[in-house]
Amino acid sequence: MLTLRIFKSRLFVTLVVSAFTLLILPMEGFSRTDKPLRGGTLTGFIYASDMKTPVQNAVVKLRNVDNGQEFASAPTDATGLYKIEKLKEGKYVLGITAPDGDYNFGYVVSVKEGEVGKLSLALMRGEVAPMDQGSEGYPKEKPSFFWTPVGIAVLMVLTTGALYGAFKLMEGKEEASPSKK
Repeated sequence: MLTLRIFKSRLFVTLVVSAFTLLILPMEGFSRTDKPLRGGTLTGFIYASDMKTPVQNAVVKLRNVDNGQEFASAPTDATGLYKIEKLKEGKYVLGITAPDGDYNFGYVVSVKEGEVGKLSLALMRGEVAPMDQGSEGYPKEKPSFFWTPVGIAVLMVLTTGALYGAFKLMEGKEEASPSKK
């Protein structure tokens, strides 16, 4: 009799219908804000070469790989925090102008529409830049093995061996002639 009374209760029916509705409806509709996101955001911290000390007054710059459009952050605060908003979806190269000089990074950062990317960086001086732009001091492509002195020597030995083998095969054969027996 108690179970029969529970099923006739309006509160129970309301809870069951509400739970079923929440289960069926997508939750994305409830989490949307009135203000749509436009573009992506890149944020993070800039540190000195010790990777602990925040760098103040550094400006992070991004350049779109496809169209060359540039974006820059406001100068970093005392904690080294930077933020660049309203970035169009795409690939960007990264550079930093700090009080002690300019730094370029040799990798590409991908930005997605409506997402926040977090990237913290340490400023370190180096002799070799990762992006080969044809300047002095940049690493060149490694030549193929056969263009090195060892590769050329291997080719010469193999060619000589092949010619010697072909000569020896032909040396033992006499000319076939119908007049000789």
